[in-house]
Amino acid sequence: MQNNLRLAGAVMLLVALVFTPLFAQAKDKFPKITPELMDKLNKDLDTDWPHDPAVPDLPPMPVTDNPAMNQDNFLWTHFNDNIFPPRVEGVPERRTRIVTETDPLEVSVFWSMRSPYSYLALNRLVWLNSNYNVNVNIRPILPVAVRSTKGGKGKAGGLFGLAYKVPDAMWDTRRQGKYLGVPFNFPVPDPVWQVWNPGDKVPGPDNWLSTHPPEKQPYIFWVTRLACYASLQGKALDYINQVSYLIWSGVVHPNNPEAAEDYAKGHWPNYVKEYFNRIDGLDYDEAIKYIRKNPEEVDQCWIDSAEGLALTGHGGVPTMIIEGQNEVFFGGDRFDQFLWRLRQNGLTKRPQPRAPFTTKPLRWPAGL
Repeated sequence: MQNNLRLAGAVMLLVALVFTPLFAQAKDKFPKITPELMDKLNKDLDTDWPHDPAVPDLPPMPVTDNPAMNQDNFLWTHFNDNIFPPRVEGVPERRTRIVTETDPLEVSVFWSMRSPYSYLALNRLVWLNSNYNVNVNIRPILPVAVRSTKGGKGKAGGLFGLAYKVPDAMWDTRRQGKYLGVPFNFPVPDPVWQVWNPGDKVPGPDNWLSTHPPEKQPYIFWVTRLACYASLQGKALDYINQVSYLIWSGVVHPNNPEAAEDYAKGHWPNYVKEYFNRIDGLDYDEAIKYIRKNPEEVDQCWIDSAEGLALTGHGGVPTMIIEGQNEVFFGGDRFDQFLWRLRQNGLTKRPQPRAPFTTKPLRWPAGL
């Protein structure tokens, strides 16, 4: 009898050891995002996003405002309405030194992890950095919808935008991806939690779109802080080449066949660590520890980027500038003009490509 009890106890213990992790995993698994779930989440701004075990606990975000513009930026000093003369005439003076590997052109690209148009410029930016004597310096910045962590109209927790912009972008980004030969699929979940078409759920005029406050945002601050950590290590371009691709390419997406039986395989936040660890010299766990220990240093990266973008006179992404000139090239659809100006400044090819690598863009000037 005693032996039978011992045997039963051993079996129960074995069952507990085997199944407890499975139950815990099932309990801690992020729910599948369905139209019904999104309707519940979009009920009002008091709704809470479900706990996502992929997202680590991080220090709270600092209280910030989107930097104020001043009229000494490039766009305002060159403003010309044919009534008032511009304060500065002409384009910036071109570089006269020969562009070499040891003395390359330097460019800054203000980049948001939420921006589909930033991602759609990724292939061309990485190819430029890899094959030409140009250092492409990625400046991580928060999306305008959450750039002010204080909230308010036009910012996180408030209402913003134009009613045609989102449906236009939803169509146009897919079209642009096909035109450029770049894999694209709108991410699920969206890196920024917004209430689409809330109607009377949110009071006030123009209430077609609303963004939840920073303390309720599940993803954007996490991936932006990782971008800033990578930037501090000189790996910002490598980071977006991995993680922006993960988010926007559709390589991990609930509509993929791999996610048919296990929807966790279509949840891109589950793969941020894996893609981050593909970056040579970086470790995800070390990055999270560093962010927890040094939040002020890490956050200063995107704060400085916001201030740098304001100095150009712009507020959108991607914004590309040649450092020292500050002429603004806003949007991936200005990449050709940006490249044209680089050629005027003496753009030269590298003898050998350098990492990070990518395939040659489909839309690249012949003979360059």
